[in-house]
Formats: sequence, structure tokens, C-alpha cells
Amino acid sequence: MQEIAEARGIPESEILEQALEHGVEDLWIDLVLSRYVNDEIDRETAIELVGRDFVKRAERELQAVEDDVWWGLNA
Repeated sequence: MQEIAEARGIPESEILEQALEHGVEDLWIDLVLSRYVNDEIDRETAIELVGRDFVKRAERELQAVEDDVWWGLNA
């Protein structure tokens, strides 16, 4: 953390604060997307909460997993 603070020219406490904010944001995004792919919330709600790009990426990743499972079952 000290090296990052020195490289950015800001106090270590600010680096810690930024890390906490980013971590909480990532947890929020993961929660919303898991609720979306589990049909607990609809697509538009997910987009409103985390943005279209995150939802599209989750859809692509889900499709890739489904394709792999299909391939595995039919190989």
C-alpha cells in the first residue's frame, strides 16, 4: 500500500479508502448480477443498478457456460 501511495503521491489512508470503496462496489455488482442471472430481478432493473455493460458481460459469460455444458453433454 505504501508503494501505491508513493507512486500516486497521496496518503496511504486515501489508498485504503479507495480500496474499500472499490471492494464494496465490486460486491454490489456481483450481488446484482447474481440476482439477475438467477431470475430474482429483471434485466432492466439490473441495468439501472449496475449499467448495461456489466449486464451484457454477464449475459455473454452465462451463454459461454451454457454452451460449454451443452457441448459436454452432446460430445
